[in-house]
Amino acid sequence: MSRFRAALLRELALIRASRALLTAITVAPALSLLMIAAMLSRGSLGDLPIAIVDESHSPASRTLANDMVAQGGLAIAEAPANEAEADLLLRSGKVWAYAVIPATFGDPPPTPEPVRVSVNATYLSVGSTVEREMRRAVLGAFAGQVQAAAAQRGIALDRENLPGIQVNLLFNPQSSLEFYLEALIQPAILHLVAACVGAFVVASEFRGGSLARWAAETGGGASAWAGKYLPYLAALGWWGAMWMIWLVGIRGWRMEGSLAFAMTGQLALLAASLALSGAIAALTRQSGVAFSASALYAGSALAYSGGSLPIEGSAAPVVWWSQALPFTHYLRLQMDQFLGSPIAVDLPGLALLLVYAAAGFGLCLVATRARR
Repeated sequence: MSRFRAALLRELALIRASRALLTAITVAPALSLLMIAAMLSRGSLGDLPIAIVDESHSPASRTLANDMVAQGGLAIAEAPANEAEADLLLRSGKVWAYAVIPATFGDPPPTPEPVRVSVNATYLSVGSTVEREMRRAVLGAFAGQVQAAAAQRGIALDRENLPGIQVNLLFNPQSSLEFYLEALIQPAILHLVAACVGAFVVASEFRGGSLARWAAETGGGASAWAGKYLPYLAALGWWGAMWMIWLVGIRGWRMEGSLAFAMTGQLALLAASLALSGAIAALTRQSGVAFSASALYAGSALAYSGGSLPIEGSAAPVVWWSQALPFTHYLRLQMDQFLGSPIAVDLPGLALLLVYAAAGFGLCLVATRARR
């Protein structure tokens, strides 16, 4: 018992003396509980943006549009004049899906036309949610209203002749898990590896908790940091290129946009990951803190990127955290290029990734000069 008491008192004294340890067991769990509770408090997805091309402009078509958003899962964000404009909105990522309500919508048989729904299926989870909501509205509420209207007018409707729904899954028509998951997981893994490597290569230079020796041997300036990170950027960039060649060149998944631009974005992401995690290690001089922070921002990147779960309509902390993560902006750039978006649409995303890399690089310089 005395050994137990001695060990207990020693550990308590260690906790009292260590601000980092005290924060780790008090403030960090409390903040994480509050953040997760705030992020998930909404419970279900909401306000996923869609577009409606209303060629009917009838009371029935307006009722159908209202039915689509009645459950709160979808929100009509755009009302393009025609299907071509709606397709551009889909390719630019401004909407998850669009519905074309034909001009004959609401008319009695025998000339029913289906409602055409086109869904971005590259993000399977979001696409399936949107498709389910739109299909429910068309086949449920809409069909019931048409039947009621026809009955009031004394027209006998054959159930088989009711206007139906034609769903088009775009960009991933086979709903392939290979394309969906590989497009998400592979860059996420490279992002996490780059972050951990960035933390490790800086932490490995610590001598007595200082980078003074490394700075003395290399000069510690911008060229020294560039030389330190370049081999890892080249190696991880090579693996990123191999993954892209496998997916696009061998497995045959077509990239409608620019492959070179997508690979440039990936290099910018890897550079940002290396520099940011290296900067955390250089500033804190704590390898444990650097690895933990890297795991926090790079490990959670996929979940909050909008690729596996939609961010639109989520609680504000989810949106803030998602937008703060470099991976979110890379994934949007990559998927836009798979969809064929113009490069100009994704230039701001590439610029932001370069800003992350420059910021991390600058913080490394600051850390070196401040504590040399």
